Amino acid sequence: MRNNLYVVPDLDKVSGGPKTRITLFKEVFRKNGNNVFEKANKKNTLLKKTNIAYVESGSNRINLIDIPCLLFLRLRSKKTIVFIRDIYIELFPEEYNTFRGKITYFSNKLSNFYLTLISTSMVFPTMEMGEVFFKKNKFFPKRSFTDLPPGTHDITPNRNPPDFSKKCGILYLGSLGYTNSGYQNFIDFANMYKDEYNFFILSGDKDLKEKVTTTHIKLDKVPRKDIPQFIIKNNIAYAFHTRPRNMYDDLTFPIKVFDFLSFQLPFFSEKHVPLENLLGNDYTLFASFDNNKEIFHKIESIKLQEYKELLHLLKEIAINNTYDKRYKKLLEQ
Repeated sequence: MRNNLYVVPDLDKVSGGPKTRITLFKEVFRKNGNNVFEKANKKNTLLKKTNIAYVESGSNRINLIDIPCLLFLRLRSKKTIVFIRDIYIELFPEEYNTFRGKITYFSNKLSNFYLTLISTSMVFPTMEMGEVFFKKNKFFPKRSFTDLPPGTHDITPNRNPPDFSKKCGILYLGSLGYTNSGYQNFIDFANMYKDEYNFFILSGDKDLKEKVTTTHIKLDKVPRKDIPQFIIKNNIAYAFHTRPRNMYDDLTFPIKVFDFLSFQLPFFSEKHVPLENLLGNDYTLFASFDNNKEIFHKIESIKLQEYKELLHLLKEIAINNTYDKRYKKLLEQ
């Protein structure tokens, strides 16, 4: 009996992390001979008996068509595992005080209740998020849960260190639009050390040039498959993951971290709880972006051998966190 993936959001209407995650899970499920239900074929859940049904929900409410389809999926499946992407409404209810905001809040709440109701177990990006989800929703049905973070893919086979005899590059990857992206920390560092390093921002943001006006930061949009070559061409040695520590960002994983792992690109980051669990407490590039001088001295102090050891560590972590590994974990639920 097959395992099935049910996709709640319309991938033509989402972008960034959710689209990347679901697209890659679709590839893994199909590679293993499974069905994928999305868009127009969701109604086919009535026709297919399933061993494990895995449901990828979005950040917003489910659609009307999902209500009967998910019920049929549950009735036809031995196990129904639901992924909850985020718990923003639970952590920041004060941001939904307008009339429209209250509609969004209650529709999302009802969607999460229904998703919990039809599940036999649940997964979240981190265990900590699952704990908060059920603590904030005491009236929801109780379900066992575990973590299922994003994964790595298209891992660079063997990345060589940059040429440290030349001026090295530092990269910011991804959108600047998220409120807590912390991209200003990258700009501040670039302003301080523009003579020592070259700085790059790769982002699909349409207002990128309005947000970043400094001429010493090079702006571009590059397909993901071409980023490893971009790193080599521009002698990039490090990336910055600039999100600050806060209640929400300590509960989830940004996709870009798994891209850094796949590219084997050492990156500086605050010591977020999920990253500490992933990388280990002694990861040498945990740093505070309130202290640019400390980061600068750290970059200058890392010798070639230590850099090679970092590359080896990141590759090892990348290999152990692929989407194929995530799929196997689902089968063990």
